[in-house]
Order: sequence, then C-alpha cells, then structure tokens
Amino acid sequence: MANDPVTRPSGADASVAAATYTILLRDFTATVSLAGRPDRSTVRISLELKVSHPGVSFPDDITAVMSYEDIVEDLRRLCAQESVPGPDYLANCTADLCLAHPKVRRARVDVELSSPRPDTAGAGVTIIRNRDADS
Repeated sequence: MANDPVTRPSGADASVAAATYTILLRDFTATVSLAGRPDRSTVRISLELKVSHPGVSFPDDITAVMSYEDIVEDLRRLCAQESVPGPDYLANCTADLCLAHPKVRRARVDVELSSPRPDTAGAGVTIIRNRDADS
C-alpha cells in the first residue's frame, strides 16, 4: 500500500475535502479457461485503486483501512470460472469487483492474457473506472 494523499474540494466548501490513498496489486497471476479453447491460458492482473482515507485521526487499527485480501479472493473466484470470454470480460468484472467495495473511489485494471501457444500473441486491456462522475 502506497500513501498518495489527494484532496478534492467537495461542493461549495473547498475546506472539506476527501483524501485518498493508493493500493497497488501487481501481477496477480492465475490460469483461466477461455471459451472455445481446450487448454488454459495464464492471465496477469494488476490493479491501482484509489481508496477513501479514513481521516487524519483514524485509529491505529487494520480495520480502519481497506485490505486488498478480499479483492484477491474475488479475483481467484473470477479466474476459476469456466468459459471466460476474454480479457475484456476479466477487466470489466475485476473493475466491478473493486468498485463493489465502498471505500474504492477509482480502479485502474490491467489484464494481460498470454497465449497458450508460443507461436501466437496474447491479448491485453486496460480500463479505468471512477465511482464518482466528477473524479
């Protein structure tokens, strides 16, 4: 987890701001069953999440900040599905999983899908989703 304080004015009162911090998850790797293919491919997923900071005086308690372990478990379940359509599907589902956590304000998802055959290229996609329309 990297600290990345960002302040944004909220409404007319610029003194009220929402701070965030960044959670990075790099190179989560799993195998997936692609639709229409008998073999499994390797997928690599990286995330950059902007998460609501609990405030200046938050307690020294792990429950006060977001843990990415729940997202890792969600990614394991997603990759275990049968007949995954492709990297776009994985990226969209991953962004949905991340934004299902109320503290996540913004999710950048990078998905790289390797080809099971060395003579063909893999595929990749990057998407960015914001919880707030003005972010």
